[in-house]
Amino acid sequence: MKSKRGKLGQAVVEMALVLPIFIFVVIGIVDFGRLLHSWASLNFQCVRAARAATRRIHPLIARNVFSKDTHTPLGQEETVEGVWDVFWANRSPFMQEADYNPPVFTGVGDSSRVVEVKASYNLTIMTPMLGSLMGGENKPGALTIHASATEQKE
Repeated sequence: MKSKRGKLGQAVVEMALVLPIFIFVVIGIVDFGRLLHSWASLNFQCVRAARAATRRIHPLIARNVFSKDTHTPLGQEETVEGVWDVFWANRSPFMQEADYNPPVFTGVGDSSRVVEVKASYNLTIMTPMLGSLMGGENKPGALTIHASATEQKE
């Protein structure tokens, strides 16, 4: 029969073995949630920016003409700057602006009928050892998340 002191020692040893694994799993779950949130936010930013670039100023005038005079986001003069402003206005407060790679806007302010917005974000991983195993494209210890949106002009 074990003494009460022996059972306490066994519990401490078991906790010392299981606690690091438990903490590792909990931090991994938090990182996975951050990854999903960052991807959804980045995708939302791209969709909103592409939508802003494809809106026609006057829906009934010159329906078959596609130029920077017919499609400007929210009535702004410079179309690329307007799309840029819409992109950053929809940024999640949990995502640092310094971790973004510059977004690419194609088809904005020209005669093409399609607008495409591409963006990427470097998410730093908090999980111990997992961050050092993963290497982002531009930042070690980070995952690079990509998102894009393509829309036809109105």
